[in-house]
Amino acid sequence: MMTQPRSGLLSHIHTRICTDNFNNYYTLLGRELGRGKFAVVKKCTEKATGKEYAAKFMRKRRKGQDSRMEIIHEIAVLEMAKSNPWVINLYEVYETPSEMILVLEYAAGGEIFNQCVADREEAFKEKEVKRLMKQILEGVCFLHRNNIVHLDLKPQNVLLTSESPLGDIKIVDFGLSRKVNNNEELREIMGTPEYVAPEILNYEPISTATDMWSIGVLTYVMLTGISPFLGDDKQETFLNISQLNVSFAKEDFESISNLAIDFINGLLVKEPEDRAVADECLMHPWLAHESDETALVPEASCGKLESAAPEDSEKQSQETEELIVMASYTVAQCRQSEKETLKTDQKAISKRFKFEEPFSTLQEISGEFIY
Repeated sequence: MMTQPRSGLLSHIHTRICTDNFNNYYTLLGRELGRGKFAVVKKCTEKATGKEYAAKFMRKRRKGQDSRMEIIHEIAVLEMAKSNPWVINLYEVYETPSEMILVLEYAAGGEIFNQCVADREEAFKEKEVKRLMKQILEGVCFLHRNNIVHLDLKPQNVLLTSESPLGDIKIVDFGLSRKVNNNEELREIMGTPEYVAPEILNYEPISTATDMWSIGVLTYVMLTGISPFLGDDKQETFLNISQLNVSFAKEDFESISNLAIDFINGLLVKEPEDRAVADECLMHPWLAHESDETALVPEASCGKLESAAPEDSEKQSQETEELIVMASYTVAQCRQSEKETLKTDQKAISKRFKFEEPFSTLQEISGEFIY
């Protein structure tokens, strides 16, 4: 099936689009797995087999614009990645006059986000992060070899096949993904505020390096439960990203190995060409070898990495301390008002939740969320 191609979007798919009634073949279980502005994901079972799936219902018109082309692109990316074990599998596609329904593999363990924000005793251990990060990188490596950039890598878009015992990962939600090539520069303002790379904010060309920045942020969050660039609003978050205001405070990294910090530092680099690529990350000593995870960050090293603006260290230290206390994460399927949050006793909690969706421009939030 062919549609009019657009820059960065794939337009050819092989999957047959069924126009039969979806409900004749599947039973919705009523439980929403995720919700965004233009899509909802529900758990379902196939009537013929009883097998569980995740059905992603996607509106074809968004803000008065025909978005079928974007959905076709997402289907094409999922088709291309069918052979990769770390990308969610596409089973079937249905279409109605108003929406398209993607029947996807069901990942019973849910988002890794849930583990990231758990109490530290219940959160990921470094050994678990290493195993999961290898899988994430192998999936991203596959995408990048095929010139696909995800552009929204975050804890909400990495699922687990099972929660206990801890399963394997599945990368989901290719609604913001794009195809890049050497012959044409691609510039887009899109992503989720806390995870976007500096080049996105500067409207500079997107490349596979854009995903690698997000993997650096993702690793930081998985290891510490803290969002490294989060500000009180999007503008402050963007400023932290553009100025590389990131802290490796001793209290947050006291149980994290030197090699893990070195791994993150190789990715949170402002210039895209200086960032480690996915293949290099897989060969990094932190992932390539069973290292001594009890080797902690030297105190001097912590001081050196604490702030990107040493001349304003006192002010930055206060901002960093506030950032740690107020650390929050984006998650599209939940909402909680800022006003309600501010009433919470900040001394009693270490995280504050701010629920946002990916944005398609700096002024406007839109896009999908999960799967």
